[in-house]
Amino acid sequence: MRPAGLLRGASGALVLVLAGCVAHTARAGSGPPGATATPRSRPSATPIPTPAAAPAATPNPAPARTNARATPPADPLPYILRVSLSPTVVSSGTTVSASVRTTPGVVSVMAYAGGASMRVPRTGAGLFSASTSLPPLPSFVHGVYPVAFVASDRRGRTTQAAVNVTVP
Repeated sequence: MRPAGLLRGASGALVLVLAGCVAHTARAGSGPPGATATPRSRPSATPIPTPAAAPAATPNPAPARTNARATPPADPLPYILRVSLSPTVVSSGTTVSASVRTTPGVVSVMAYAGGASMRVPRTGAGLFSASTSLPPLPSFVHGVYPVAFVASDRRGRTTQAAVNVTVP
Protein backbone atom coordinates (compact mmCIF):
# COMPACT_ATOMS: atom_id res chain seq x y z
CA MET A 1 0.00 0.00 0.00
CA ARG A 2 1.43 3.41 -0.99
CA PRO A 3 1.34 6.31 1.43
CA ALA A 4 -0.85 9.31 0.67
CA GLY A 5 0.90 12.20 -1.04
CA LEU A 6 0.51 15.29 -3.20
CA LEU A 7 2.29 15.18 -6.54
CA ARG A 8 2.62 17.69 -9.39
CA GLY A 9 2.27 16.36 -12.89
CA ALA A 10 4.01 17.54 -16.07
CA SER A 11 1.07 19.82 -16.91
CA GLY A 12 1.26 21.51 -13.53
CA ALA A 13 -1.75 19.64 -12.12
CA LEU A 14 -1.72 18.82 -8.43
CA VAL A 15 -2.66 15.23 -7.78
CA LEU A 16 -3.59 13.81 -4.37
CA VAL A 17 -2.62 10.14 -4.28
CA LEU A 18 -4.26 7.92 -1.67
CA ALA A 19 -2.97 4.38 -1.59
CA GLY A 20 -2.27 4.40 -5.30
CA CYS A 21 -5.67 5.80 -6.37
CA VAL A 22 -6.23 9.28 -7.74
CA ALA A 23 -8.63 11.07 -5.40
CA HIS A 24 -8.53 14.74 -6.53
CA THR A 25 -7.01 16.74 -9.37
CA ALA A 26 -6.61 20.51 -9.62
CA ARG A 27 -4.79 22.61 -12.23
CA ALA A 28 -2.33 25.24 -11.09
CA GLY A 29 -4.06 28.61 -10.92
CA SER A 30 -7.54 27.12 -10.76
CA GLY A 31 -7.83 27.10 -6.96
CA PRO A 32 -9.87 29.43 -4.78
CA PRO A 33 -9.28 33.18 -5.05
CA GLY A 34 -6.17 34.29 -3.26
CA ALA A 35 -4.50 30.92 -3.58
CA THR A 36 -1.26 30.87 -5.49
CA ALA A 37 0.44 28.08 -7.24
CA THR A 38 4.03 28.02 -8.35
CA PRO A 39 4.35 26.69 -11.88
CA ARG A 40 7.20 24.33 -12.52
CA SER A 41 9.41 24.72 -15.51
CA ARG A 42 10.24 21.06 -15.81
CA PRO A 43 8.29 17.86 -15.30
CA SER A 44 8.35 16.17 -11.93
CA ALA A 45 10.83 13.38 -11.44
CA THR A 46 8.22 11.54 -9.41
CA PRO A 47 5.99 9.40 -11.60
CA ILE A 48 2.27 10.06 -11.30
CA PRO A 49 0.19 6.93 -10.94
CA THR A 50 -2.76 6.74 -13.24
CA PRO A 51 -6.00 5.23 -12.10
CA ALA A 52 -6.87 1.84 -13.46
CA ALA A 53 -9.55 1.91 -16.09
CA ALA A 54 -12.92 0.73 -14.82
CA PRO A 55 -13.93 -2.56 -16.41
CA ALA A 56 -16.52 -2.20 -19.12
CA ALA A 57 -19.91 -3.66 -18.35
CA THR A 58 -20.28 -6.89 -20.25
CA PRO A 59 -22.95 -9.53 -20.04
CA ASN A 60 -22.03 -12.60 -18.02
CA PRO A 61 -20.65 -15.25 -20.32
CA ALA A 62 -22.03 -18.74 -20.17
CA PRO A 63 -20.24 -20.85 -17.55
CA ALA A 64 -17.39 -22.89 -18.90
CA ARG A 65 -18.18 -26.56 -19.30
CA THR A 66 -15.97 -29.00 -17.49
CA ASN A 67 -15.93 -32.74 -17.16
CA ALA A 68 -16.22 -32.45 -13.38
CA ARG A 69 -19.56 -33.42 -11.91
CA ALA A 70 -21.24 -31.40 -9.20
CA THR A 71 -21.24 -33.11 -5.83
CA PRO A 72 -24.81 -34.01 -4.89
CA PRO A 73 -26.04 -32.81 -1.51
CA ALA A 74 -25.38 -35.19 1.33
CA ASP A 75 -28.08 -37.81 1.77
CA PRO A 76 -28.98 -37.46 5.46
CA LEU A 77 -29.49 -40.53 7.60
CA PRO A 78 -33.06 -41.39 8.56
CA TYR A 79 -34.13 -40.36 12.07
CA ILE A 80 -37.28 -40.83 14.10
CA LEU A 81 -37.86 -37.46 15.72
CA ARG A 82 -40.95 -38.26 17.79
CA VAL A 83 -43.31 -41.17 18.45
CA SER A 84 -46.66 -40.89 20.16
CA LEU A 85 -48.82 -43.87 21.03
CA SER A 86 -52.19 -43.58 22.67
CA PRO A 87 -53.31 -45.11 24.94
CA THR A 88 -50.28 -46.75 26.55
CA VAL A 89 -52.40 -48.95 28.83
CA VAL A 90 -54.20 -51.48 26.60
CA SER A 91 -56.37 -54.57 26.74
CA SER A 92 -58.30 -56.76 24.27
CA GLY A 93 -60.21 -54.67 21.72
CA THR A 94 -58.48 -51.35 22.60
CA THR A 95 -58.05 -49.01 19.62
CA VAL A 96 -54.45 -47.79 19.59
CA SER A 97 -53.32 -44.76 17.55
CA ALA A 98 -49.70 -44.09 16.63
CA SER A 99 -48.04 -41.06 15.11
CA VAL A 100 -44.41 -41.03 14.01
CA ARG A 101 -42.49 -37.88 12.97
CA THR A 102 -39.29 -38.53 10.99
CA THR A 103 -36.75 -36.75 8.84
CA PRO A 104 -38.11 -36.08 5.31
CA GLY A 105 -36.02 -38.81 3.65
CA VAL A 106 -37.87 -41.63 5.43
CA VAL A 107 -40.12 -43.55 3.03
CA SER A 108 -41.59 -46.25 5.29
CA VAL A 109 -42.29 -47.02 8.96
CA MET A 110 -43.15 -50.42 10.43
CA ALA A 111 -44.47 -51.12 13.96
CA TYR A 112 -43.50 -54.37 15.72
CA ALA A 113 -45.07 -55.71 18.93
CA GLY A 114 -45.26 -59.21 20.39
CA GLY A 115 -44.23 -60.93 17.16
CA ALA A 116 -46.74 -59.02 15.01
CA SER A 117 -45.94 -56.22 12.58
CA MET A 118 -47.92 -53.46 10.94
CA ARG A 119 -47.10 -50.92 8.24
CA VAL A 120 -47.65 -47.31 9.37
CA PRO A 121 -48.90 -45.33 6.34
CA ARG A 122 -47.23 -42.09 5.30
CA THR A 123 -49.55 -39.10 5.63
CA GLY A 124 -47.07 -36.34 4.69
CA ALA A 125 -43.37 -35.59 4.37
CA GLY A 126 -41.84 -37.09 7.50
CA LEU A 127 -45.24 -37.91 9.03
CA PHE A 128 -46.69 -41.40 9.46
CA SER A 129 -49.83 -42.34 11.38
CA ALA A 130 -52.13 -45.30 11.91
CA SER A 131 -54.65 -46.76 14.29
CA THR A 132 -55.73 -50.33 14.92
CA SER A 133 -57.84 -52.36 17.32
CA LEU A 134 -56.06 -54.99 19.36
CA PRO A 135 -57.21 -58.58 18.93
CA PRO A 136 -58.33 -60.63 21.94
CA LEU A 137 -55.32 -61.11 24.21
CA PRO A 138 -54.72 -64.35 26.13
CA SER A 139 -55.45 -64.11 29.84
CA PHE A 140 -51.81 -64.73 30.79
CA VAL A 141 -50.56 -61.66 28.84
CA HIS A 142 -49.82 -59.06 31.49
CA GLY A 143 -46.90 -56.67 31.86
CA VAL A 144 -45.00 -54.02 29.98
CA TYR A 145 -44.20 -54.60 26.30
CA PRO A 146 -42.19 -52.51 23.82
CA VAL A 147 -43.71 -51.41 20.53
CA ALA A 148 -40.78 -50.86 18.17
CA PHE A 149 -41.05 -48.45 15.24
CA VAL A 150 -38.52 -48.95 12.43
CA ALA A 151 -38.11 -46.21 9.82
CA SER A 152 -36.36 -46.81 6.47
CA ASP A 153 -35.11 -44.45 3.79
CA ARG A 154 -34.98 -45.14 0.05
CA ARG A 155 -31.45 -46.55 0.37
CA GLY A 156 -32.60 -49.16 2.92
CA ARG A 157 -30.95 -47.49 5.91
CA THR A 158 -32.99 -47.86 9.09
CA THR A 159 -33.43 -46.36 12.53
CA GLN A 160 -35.74 -47.34 15.34
CA ALA A 161 -37.48 -46.09 18.45
CA ALA A 162 -39.66 -47.88 20.98
CA VAL A 163 -42.61 -46.99 23.19
CA ASN A 164 -43.76 -49.19 26.06
CA VAL A 165 -47.37 -50.28 26.48
CA THR A 166 -48.82 -51.85 29.59
CA VAL A 167 -51.28 -54.73 29.62
CA PRO A 168 -52.88 -54.81 33.12
